[in-house]
Amino acid sequence: MFSHPGIKNWACTAFATIVLATNNVHAQSSTATIIGTVTDSSGGLIVGAAVQAKNTGTGLAQSANSDAQGRFRIPNLNIGSYEVQVSQAGFQTVVRTGITLTVGSEPVVDFSLPVGQAQQTVTVESDVSLVETQSTAVGSLVESAQMRELPLYPDPAPRTPCGCWTVRTC
Repeated sequence: MFSHPGIKNWACTAFATIVLATNNVHAQSSTATIIGTVTDSSGGLIVGAAVQAKNTGTGLAQSANSDAQGRFRIPNLNIGSYEVQVSQAGFQTVVRTGITLTVGSEPVVDFSLPVGQAQQTVTVESDVSLVETQSTAVGSLVESAQMRELPLYPDPAPRTPCGCWTVRTC
């Protein structure tokens, strides 16, 4: 198929670059996930509790239910400030506020529901740890002011209109 060895090397390099670039695109995410467990006041697991995470800035909400182990997971949440509400028949509704999500974070927000009527609501100002306990990944939030202060360097080599590098010969 390739008669010249240079073309074969170029094709292999191009293929490897495309594969690696595709993998990196999937690994990067601009969302976060809230996970946790729902129990009653004695520590018993609550199955099927309705969990709702609401972005306090936009009002958008996403919901999930606790599974057979009382766990819940609400993925693909935009970064921002959230309140999480959990309710189940026979228990008081509990709301945790002040949960701040950053890119890629997975804060653990556990709930203990007191026995009571669903009309009764307990609001708790969140005390969610900003230390990531579910992953060994290291991350940081970069503010827009910090981005503006980054130095810009000119491109060391000219590119063609398609974005390919060009080589000057004398």
